[in-house]
Amino acid sequence: MKKLPKNTLDRLRPLETKLKSAVAAGKVEQAIELTVEIQSLFDDRKHHRLLKAKLWAFEAALDANMLEYAVSGFEGIRRLSNKGTRIHLEASSLLAVCFLRKKKTREAKRLIRYVIENVNDITTDRTRNQFQKRLVERIEEECILAELIGTGNVNLDPIEIHDQSVLLIQRNSDNDILKLIGNSVPASGITLLRDMRDYSIKLLPAPDQKLLPAPEVAEKPLTVGKKTMAILKRICWKSLCAEDSQLYKMWSKQMPEVFDKKYFATSLAVTMGSWRIGIQMIAAGVAAIAMKSSAEVFCSFAKPKQLMIDRTERDEG
Repeated sequence: MKKLPKNTLDRLRPLETKLKSAVAAGKVEQAIELTVEIQSLFDDRKHHRLLKAKLWAFEAALDANMLEYAVSGFEGIRRLSNKGTRIHLEASSLLAVCFLRKKKTREAKRLIRYVIENVNDITTDRTRNQFQKRLVERIEEECILAELIGTGNVNLDPIEIHDQSVLLIQRNSDNDILKLIGNSVPASGITLLRDMRDYSIKLLPAPDQKLLPAPEVAEKPLTVGKKTMAILKRICWKSLCAEDSQLYKMWSKQMPEVFDKKYFATSLAVTMGSWRIGIQMIAAGVAAIAMKSSAEVFCSFAKPKQLMIDRTERDEG
Protein backbone atom coordinates (compact mmCIF):
# COMPACT_ATOMS: atom_id res chain seq x y z
CA MET A 1 0.00 0.00 0.00
CA LYS A 2 1.28 3.44 -0.90
CA LYS A 3 3.00 5.24 1.96
CA LEU A 4 1.10 8.21 3.34
CA PRO A 5 2.89 11.55 2.91
CA LYS A 6 4.17 13.27 6.04
CA ASN A 7 1.73 16.19 5.82
CA THR A 8 -1.18 13.72 5.72
CA LEU A 9 0.14 11.80 8.71
CA ASP A 10 0.66 15.01 10.65
CA ARG A 11 -3.02 15.87 10.16
CA LEU A 12 -4.25 12.30 10.58
CA ARG A 13 -2.69 11.40 13.94
CA PRO A 14 -4.44 14.07 16.07
CA LEU A 15 -7.75 13.35 14.33
CA GLU A 16 -7.42 9.65 15.14
CA THR A 17 -6.69 10.50 18.78
CA LYS A 18 -9.73 12.77 18.97
CA LEU A 19 -11.85 10.10 17.29
CA LYS A 20 -10.91 7.44 19.83
CA SER A 21 -11.62 9.88 22.67
CA ALA A 22 -15.04 10.70 21.22
CA VAL A 23 -15.87 7.00 20.84
CA ALA A 24 -14.73 6.27 24.40
CA ALA A 25 -16.99 9.06 25.69
CA GLY A 26 -19.97 7.85 23.64
CA LYS A 27 -20.06 11.08 21.61
CA VAL A 28 -21.42 9.57 18.41
CA GLU A 29 -22.07 12.76 16.47
CA GLN A 30 -18.57 14.02 17.15
CA ALA A 31 -17.10 10.66 16.12
CA ILE A 32 -18.98 10.79 12.82
CA GLU A 33 -17.84 14.36 12.15
CA LEU A 34 -14.21 13.43 12.83
CA THR A 35 -14.47 10.43 10.52
CA VAL A 36 -15.74 12.65 7.72
CA GLU A 37 -12.76 14.92 8.33
CA ILE A 38 -10.39 11.94 8.26
CA GLN A 39 -11.94 10.71 5.00
CA SER A 40 -11.14 14.07 3.37
CA LEU A 41 -7.43 13.26 3.81
CA PHE A 42 -7.63 10.14 1.63
CA ASP A 43 -7.96 9.64 -2.11
CA ASP A 44 -7.92 5.88 -1.58
CA ARG A 45 -11.26 4.90 -0.02
CA LYS A 46 -9.86 1.42 0.72
CA HIS A 47 -6.92 2.58 2.83
CA HIS A 48 -6.80 0.60 6.07
CA ARG A 49 -6.34 3.72 8.25
CA LEU A 50 -9.54 5.21 6.82
CA LEU A 51 -11.46 1.93 7.16
CA LYS A 52 -10.26 1.57 10.74
CA ALA A 53 -11.47 5.09 11.57
CA LYS A 54 -14.86 4.25 10.08
CA LEU A 55 -15.02 1.07 12.14
CA TRP A 56 -14.49 3.08 15.34
CA ALA A 57 -17.25 5.51 14.39
CA PHE A 58 -19.73 2.85 13.31
CA GLU A 59 -19.11 0.80 16.46
CA ALA A 60 -19.95 3.94 18.45
CA ALA A 61 -23.16 4.23 16.41
CA LEU A 62 -23.92 0.59 17.21
CA ASP A 63 -23.47 1.26 20.94
CA ALA A 64 -25.94 4.13 20.57
CA ASN A 65 -28.34 1.63 18.91
CA MET A 66 -28.30 3.54 15.61
CA LEU A 67 -28.75 0.19 13.91
CA GLU A 68 -29.59 1.10 10.32
CA TYR A 69 -26.71 3.56 10.15
CA ALA A 70 -24.31 1.02 11.68
CA VAL A 71 -25.46 -1.76 9.33
CA SER A 72 -24.88 0.35 6.23
CA GLY A 73 -21.46 1.34 7.55
CA PHE A 74 -20.25 -2.17 8.34
CA GLU A 75 -21.57 -3.50 5.03
CA GLY A 76 -19.63 -0.76 3.23
CA ILE A 77 -16.43 -1.58 5.11
CA ARG A 78 -16.81 -5.27 4.28
CA ARG A 79 -17.10 -4.40 0.58
CA LEU A 80 -14.06 -2.13 0.64
CA SER A 81 -11.75 -4.23 2.83
CA ASN A 82 -9.78 -7.23 1.65
CA LYS A 83 -10.81 -10.68 2.82
CA GLY A 84 -8.20 -12.08 5.15
CA THR A 85 -7.64 -8.78 6.96
CA ARG A 86 -8.44 -7.97 10.58
CA ILE A 87 -10.59 -5.05 9.45
CA HIS A 88 -12.75 -7.35 7.33
CA LEU A 89 -13.21 -9.78 10.24
CA GLU A 90 -13.98 -6.97 12.69
CA ALA A 91 -16.55 -5.41 10.35
CA SER A 92 -18.15 -8.84 9.81
CA SER A 93 -18.33 -9.43 13.58
CA LEU A 94 -19.91 -6.05 14.28
CA LEU A 95 -22.41 -6.53 11.46
CA ALA A 96 -23.37 -9.84 13.12
CA VAL A 97 -24.01 -7.92 16.37
CA CYS A 98 -26.33 -5.57 14.44
CA PHE A 99 -28.25 -8.54 13.05
CA LEU A 100 -28.62 -10.05 16.53
CA ARG A 101 -30.12 -6.79 17.78
CA LYS A 102 -32.47 -6.75 14.80
CA LYS A 103 -33.39 -10.37 15.66
CA LYS A 104 -32.07 -11.55 12.29
CA THR A 105 -30.56 -14.63 13.90
CA ARG A 106 -29.85 -16.57 10.70
CA GLU A 107 -27.81 -13.74 9.19
CA ALA A 108 -25.94 -13.25 12.49
CA LYS A 109 -25.08 -16.94 12.78
CA ARG A 110 -23.85 -17.04 9.21
CA LEU A 111 -21.51 -14.10 9.76
CA ILE A 112 -20.14 -15.37 13.06
CA ARG A 113 -19.48 -18.75 11.47
CA TYR A 114 -17.66 -16.97 8.63
CA VAL A 115 -15.51 -15.01 11.09
CA ILE A 116 -14.57 -18.06 13.11
CA GLU A 117 -13.82 -20.13 10.03
CA ASN A 118 -11.41 -17.41 8.93
CA VAL A 119 -10.01 -16.34 12.30
CA ASN A 120 -6.65 -17.94 11.48
CA ASP A 121 -6.14 -15.05 9.03
CA ILE A 122 -4.92 -13.32 12.22
CA THR A 123 -1.52 -14.94 12.31
CA THR A 124 -0.27 -13.65 15.67
CA ASP A 125 -1.37 -16.08 18.41
CA ARG A 126 -1.75 -13.43 21.11
CA THR A 127 -3.80 -11.09 18.93
CA ARG A 128 -5.92 -13.92 17.54
CA ASN A 129 -6.70 -15.24 21.03
CA GLN A 130 -7.52 -11.74 22.27
CA PHE A 131 -9.86 -11.19 19.31
CA GLN A 132 -11.54 -14.58 19.80
CA LYS A 133 -12.10 -13.93 23.50
CA ARG A 134 -13.64 -10.51 22.87
CA LEU A 135 -15.73 -11.88 20.02
CA VAL A 136 -17.17 -14.76 22.03
CA GLU A 137 -17.85 -12.54 25.06
CA ARG A 138 -19.57 -9.93 22.92
CA ILE A 139 -21.66 -12.42 20.95
CA GLU A 140 -22.83 -14.19 24.10
CA GLU A 141 -23.74 -10.86 25.69
CA GLU A 142 -25.60 -9.81 22.55
CA CYS A 143 -27.51 -13.11 22.44
CA ILE A 144 -28.86 -12.26 25.89
CA LEU A 145 -29.61 -8.66 24.90
CA ALA A 146 -31.44 -9.81 21.75
CA GLU A 147 -33.85 -11.80 23.89
CA LEU A 148 -34.20 -9.08 26.53
CA ILE A 149 -35.36 -6.54 23.94
CA GLY A 150 -39.13 -6.57 23.70
CA THR A 151 -39.69 -8.43 26.99
CA GLY A 152 -41.75 -7.43 30.01
CA ASN A 153 -43.39 -4.07 30.72
CA VAL A 154 -41.27 -1.34 29.12
CA ASN A 155 -42.96 1.27 31.34
CA LEU A 156 -40.87 0.42 34.39
CA ASP A 157 -41.75 2.24 37.62
CA PRO A 158 -38.71 4.00 39.14
CA ILE A 159 -40.22 3.82 42.64
CA GLU A 160 -40.62 0.04 42.43
CA ILE A 161 -37.12 -0.34 40.97
CA HIS A 162 -35.64 1.77 43.77
CA ASP A 163 -37.48 -0.06 46.55
CA GLN A 164 -36.45 -3.45 45.17
CA SER A 165 -32.83 -2.35 44.73
CA VAL A 166 -32.68 -1.23 48.38
CA LEU A 167 -33.94 -4.66 49.49
CA LEU A 168 -31.34 -6.34 47.27
CA ILE A 169 -28.56 -4.28 48.87
CA GLN A 170 -29.78 -5.11 52.37
CA ARG A 171 -30.19 -8.84 51.86
CA ASN A 172 -27.73 -9.97 49.16
CA SER A 173 -24.08 -10.05 48.16
CA ASP A 174 -23.02 -8.90 44.68
CA ASN A 175 -22.87 -12.52 43.50
CA ASP A 176 -26.36 -13.18 44.89
CA ILE A 177 -27.67 -10.18 42.94
CA LEU A 178 -25.93 -11.38 39.76
CA LYS A 179 -27.51 -14.82 40.17
CA LEU A 180 -30.95 -13.21 40.52
CA ILE A 181 -30.29 -11.20 37.36
CA GLY A 182 -29.17 -14.38 35.56
CA ASN A 183 -32.33 -16.20 36.62
CA SER A 184 -34.41 -13.31 35.25
CA VAL A 185 -33.08 -13.69 31.70
CA PRO A 186 -35.69 -15.28 29.41
CA ALA A 187 -35.01 -18.95 28.63
CA SER A 188 -34.88 -17.98 24.95
CA GLY A 189 -31.70 -16.01 25.70
CA ILE A 190 -29.96 -19.14 27.03
CA THR A 191 -31.26 -21.13 24.06
CA LEU A 192 -29.88 -18.59 21.61
CA LEU A 193 -26.56 -18.49 23.45
CA ARG A 194 -26.32 -22.31 23.26
CA ASP A 195 -27.40 -22.33 19.62
CA MET A 196 -24.73 -19.78 18.69
CA ARG A 197 -22.07 -21.83 20.46
CA ASP A 198 -23.14 -25.06 18.74
CA TYR A 199 -23.38 -23.49 15.29
CA SER A 200 -20.23 -21.43 15.20
CA ILE A 201 -18.08 -21.11 18.31
CA LYS A 202 -17.39 -24.85 18.46
CA LEU A 203 -15.59 -24.43 15.12
CA LEU A 204 -12.65 -22.81 16.92
CA PRO A 205 -9.54 -25.00 17.05
CA ALA A 206 -9.52 -27.24 20.15
CA PRO A 207 -6.60 -25.40 21.83
CA ASP A 208 -8.42 -22.08 21.39
CA GLN A 209 -11.71 -23.49 22.72
CA LYS A 210 -9.92 -24.41 25.94
CA LEU A 211 -9.32 -20.70 26.54
CA LEU A 212 -13.10 -20.14 26.76
CA PRO A 213 -15.52 -21.09 29.58
CA ALA A 214 -17.04 -24.56 29.23
CA PRO A 215 -20.70 -24.56 28.03
CA GLU A 216 -21.97 -25.82 31.41
CA VAL A 217 -20.21 -22.91 33.13
CA ALA A 218 -21.45 -20.40 30.53
CA GLU A 219 -25.09 -21.23 31.34
CA LYS A 220 -24.92 -21.03 35.15
CA PRO A 221 -27.06 -18.22 36.66
CA LEU A 222 -23.99 -16.41 38.02
CA THR A 223 -22.25 -16.47 34.62
CA VAL A 224 -25.42 -15.44 32.80
CA GLY A 225 -25.91 -12.68 35.38
CA LYS A 226 -22.40 -11.39 34.76
CA LYS A 227 -22.98 -11.37 30.99
CA THR A 228 -26.31 -9.62 31.45
CA MET A 229 -24.71 -7.06 33.75
CA ALA A 230 -21.97 -6.48 31.18
CA ILE A 231 -24.39 -5.78 28.34
CA LEU A 232 -26.65 -3.62 30.55
CA LYS A 233 -23.64 -1.59 31.63
CA ARG A 234 -22.81 -1.11 27.94
CA ILE A 235 -26.22 0.33 27.11
CA CYS A 236 -26.71 2.23 30.40
CA TRP A 237 -23.14 3.50 30.84
CA LYS A 238 -23.69 6.87 29.25
CA SER A 239 -26.87 7.65 31.20
CA LEU A 240 -25.25 6.68 34.52
CA CYS A 241 -21.72 7.90 33.92
CA ALA A 242 -21.97 11.10 31.88
CA GLU A 243 -19.67 13.36 33.89
CA ASP A 244 -21.79 16.45 33.24
CA SER A 245 -25.00 14.83 34.53
CA GLN A 246 -26.53 15.68 37.89
CA LEU A 247 -26.57 11.99 38.83
CA TYR A 248 -22.83 11.54 38.23
CA LYS A 249 -21.87 14.77 39.97
CA MET A 250 -23.80 13.83 43.10
CA TRP A 251 -22.72 10.19 42.95
CA SER A 252 -19.03 11.04 42.60
CA LYS A 253 -19.33 13.20 45.75
CA GLN A 254 -21.31 10.49 47.58
CA MET A 255 -24.12 12.98 48.27
CA PRO A 256 -27.00 11.18 50.08
CA GLU A 257 -29.61 12.75 47.79
CA VAL A 258 -28.42 10.68 44.82
CA PHE A 259 -29.47 7.53 46.68
CA ASP A 260 -32.56 8.91 48.42
CA LYS A 261 -34.22 10.53 45.39
CA LYS A 262 -34.21 7.48 43.12
CA TYR A 263 -31.82 8.95 40.53
CA PHE A 264 -30.41 5.53 39.63
CA ALA A 265 -33.82 3.91 39.27
CA THR A 266 -35.17 6.80 37.19
CA SER A 267 -32.17 6.79 34.84
CA LEU A 268 -32.34 3.01 34.35
CA ALA A 269 -36.11 3.05 33.81
CA VAL A 270 -35.72 5.62 31.03
CA THR A 271 -32.76 3.93 29.36
CA MET A 272 -34.13 0.41 29.54
CA GLY A 273 -37.49 1.67 28.34
CA SER A 274 -35.82 3.16 25.27
CA TRP A 275 -34.35 -0.28 24.56
CA ARG A 276 -37.74 -1.95 25.21
CA ILE A 277 -36.37 -4.00 28.13
CA GLY A 278 -39.04 -4.31 30.81
CA ILE A 279 -37.75 -6.76 33.44
CA GLN A 280 -37.83 -5.00 36.81
CA MET A 281 -35.51 -7.46 38.59
CA ILE A 282 -32.74 -6.74 36.09
CA ALA A 283 -33.17 -2.97 36.44
CA ALA A 284 -33.18 -3.25 40.24
CA GLY A 285 -30.10 -5.48 40.18
CA VAL A 286 -28.12 -3.03 38.06
CA ALA A 287 -29.24 -0.16 40.29
CA ALA A 288 -28.25 -2.08 43.43
CA ILE A 289 -24.75 -2.87 42.19
CA ALA A 290 -24.28 0.73 41.03
CA MET A 291 -25.40 2.12 44.41
CA LYS A 292 -23.04 -0.24 46.24
CA SER A 293 -20.12 1.10 44.16
CA SER A 294 -18.40 4.43 43.96
CA ALA A 295 -18.95 6.37 40.74
CA GLU A 296 -15.27 6.08 39.86
CA VAL A 297 -15.12 2.30 40.31
CA PHE A 298 -18.44 1.52 38.63
CA CYS A 299 -17.96 3.83 35.65
CA SER A 300 -14.39 2.70 35.06
CA PHE A 301 -15.40 -0.97 35.23
CA ALA A 302 -18.60 -0.47 33.22
CA LYS A 303 -17.04 1.47 30.35
CA PRO A 304 -17.86 -0.39 27.13
CA LYS A 305 -15.01 -2.45 25.73
CA GLN A 306 -14.68 -2.17 21.97
CA LEU A 307 -14.64 -5.35 19.92
CA MET A 308 -11.90 -3.80 17.82
CA ILE A 309 -8.42 -4.32 19.21
CA ASP A 310 -6.49 -1.08 19.19
CA ARG A 311 -2.98 -1.45 17.97
CA THR A 312 0.06 0.78 17.75
CA GLU A 313 -0.11 1.98 14.19
CA ARG A 314 3.01 1.95 12.08
CA ASP A 315 2.99 5.21 10.20
CA GLU A 316 4.52 3.79 7.04
CA GLY A 317 1.07 2.89 5.85
